[in-house]
Amino acid sequence: MTMSEDELTMDLDSDDDVDSDLDLDSDMDDDSDPKRGGILQSTSKRVRMIFSVMASPNRIDILRILNSKGPLTYSELKSLAGFKSKKESGKFAYHLRKLLRQSLVALNKSERRYTITNLGKLVLSLARQIEERSIIESGKMYVRTSGESIEEFNSHKIIQSLVREGSLPLELAQKITEEVENRIYKYQITYLTGAIIREMVNSVLLEHGHEEYRNKLSRLGMPVYDVQEMVSNLDDVDNGAEGILFNAGQRIFAERLLTNVLPKDVADSHLSG
Repeated sequence: MTMSEDELTMDLDSDDDVDSDLDLDSDMDDDSDPKRGGILQSTSKRVRMIFSVMASPNRIDILRILNSKGPLTYSELKSLAGFKSKKESGKFAYHLRKLLRQSLVALNKSERRYTITNLGKLVLSLARQIEERSIIESGKMYVRTSGESIEEFNSHKIIQSLVREGSLPLELAQKITEEVENRIYKYQITYLTGAIIREMVNSVLLEHGHEEYRNKLSRLGMPVYDVQEMVSNLDDVDNGAEGILFNAGQRIFAERLLTNVLPKDVADSHLSG
């Protein structure tokens, strides 16, 4: 198996195709203070090198892709990172080389696949924490998402969800979103989550008579009280924790069947026995 033309570009030394990302590599040798110890100076330089590498959104994206997708070939990683044209091959190679030099990414030569290192995972986690904290400190409205992250509130994402999940016409989705956004700012919710936003969306849909859309967008699940009761009575549940997971999953799929699959008359007949 021969290496592709793209893989050969990894040896490029020219930065002609590189964008204007902030790189501080040329400033790394300015530590002229003789009072600093050799180890401390080396560590400080290493940390600054890593921070300079992470100044590029493209490199953070590459780490995120490897962290979520696992080991990838050069071509796969290049495509997922958005560098699709041959003109961008040199730019992608440059970014990947930066990550390799700081041991944030490693190459398995036998499999010819790139993977994120433990150091890369640590740096990615820190970048995420810094990003989330900056949103909070900015005083802007932020949302705790179901993906366990903190993001700045973006009403456009509500519109996208309404169109994608609920099949709402764009104009109606925009109208519903505008009303939901007004309520969010009116109530000044201190702990805004994706679940709360979804509840407000469904409430507005019902108020406007869009029950069918609401059923498509409703969250399937169990009340917190019911879950707490199941956990509290764990000893009485067959198979312990596995039994709780099975029962919870069974209830969720039963709810989906009744609200989104079966015709209403059939669902009513089932509920009435």
